[in-house]
Amino acid sequence: MEQAKHLPLAFFKIKPNFQILETSDKTKQQFLYGDSLLTVLDESNHQKVKQHIHPDIHEVELEVIMKTKDNPLAVFMLFVKWEDNEGFILCQNKERQVDKVAGQLQQLRNRLAETDFALLESKEELETAMKQINLLSAPFIALTPNAALIPLFGTLNEMKLVAMESSILPRLYDSDYQLLLFDFTSIGEITKEGLDKMLQFFEVVRLLGQEVIICGLNPDHARAINKQTCIPESITTFNLQDAIRNYVFS
Repeated sequence: MEQAKHLPLAFFKIKPNFQILETSDKTKQQFLYGDSLLTVLDESNHQKVKQHIHPDIHEVELEVIMKTKDNPLAVFMLFVKWEDNEGFILCQNKERQVDKVAGQLQQLRNRLAETDFALLESKEELETAMKQINLLSAPFIALTPNAALIPLFGTLNEMKLVAMESSILPRLYDSDYQLLLFDFTSIGEITKEGLDKMLQFFEVVRLLGQEVIICGLNPDHARAINKQTCIPESITTFNLQDAIRNYVFS
């Protein structure tokens, strides 16, 4: 399996007794390991791994703590499959996934901050730019095949919700997305019209089969929303990273 060397993730090929038969180049970059897979696992996870990683369980996904060169307590997701009494394991660093999403979010915030309205010389240009900004103010970031993040920016008004509907709803039809996280961290004011439109939009999303999770609310946001009808089947959290960890990569 020469191609395994070039995989972009850490990879282990093992025997049922956890003896390592083969690894990828990425494995050598990330880990110091011995003859056994157990040498890269935190001792507290040994029993868990022995219970779930064996040929009787053909495929399994397992969250474990691994000892990398940079971090002795790094959280990884293991994707395990057995063929001909040999185990094939891909290791994905969950903490880096969260960091990557946070980096994308910061880039989007920077792009909005750099918008220069002084360059807009006509009403038509301004209207076009506002439509583009409204679309940019609710980007669609796929976190996994089943979950996506929609970070919101600026004032949440009816115009922004209309633009958001036109860009997001087509992506949900016949999709595998089951979970949508709406991040309010960078939202300032929520207008009454925007709130009414938002509740209608969330109801449409739920009818399409996706669960809505709201995160990043501040006390002013919460008070504004609580004056309206509660959003059914939704979860509110005050921290974006916690929301991603608890509901997407848990």
